[in-house]
Amino acid sequence: MSGILSPFGGGLAKQATTPAAGFALQNATPNILTWTPPADGSLHPFQVIAAMDVGSTETGGGIAVTFTLPDGTSGIIYLFGGNNSGGYVEPNFCAGISEGGQPVTITQYGALTGGASTVWAEIWGS
Repeated sequence: MSGILSPFGGGLAKQATTPAAGFALQNATPNILTWTPPADGSLHPFQVIAAMDVGSTETGGGIAVTFTLPDGTSGIIYLFGGNNSGGYVEPNFCAGISEGGQPVTITQYGALTGGASTVWAEIWGS
């Protein structure tokens, strides 16, 4: 766990980040980043910041955050839809509360069957 405090406040620390080169979307549905908060019976707030650059118009693609709510139900927050045209896609931010011991995952939910895109993302949590 990093000692850097979240730019969003709340005492959150950076838990996972893409490399400086980013993550190139794939013709698949891979996980991009994952953080699992401790299984300590506590609620674990998290925040995600993400940006995307579309090198050539996408066919497919799409980025979401999946997690487990404290009551055990599944949560999903969509960060970027697929089929973006070329250029920088406005950054996206989201926040949630996860059940301890359950992963918070940034995932590519749609295969990129055409075009090229790179995403940069960080998960901040407690």
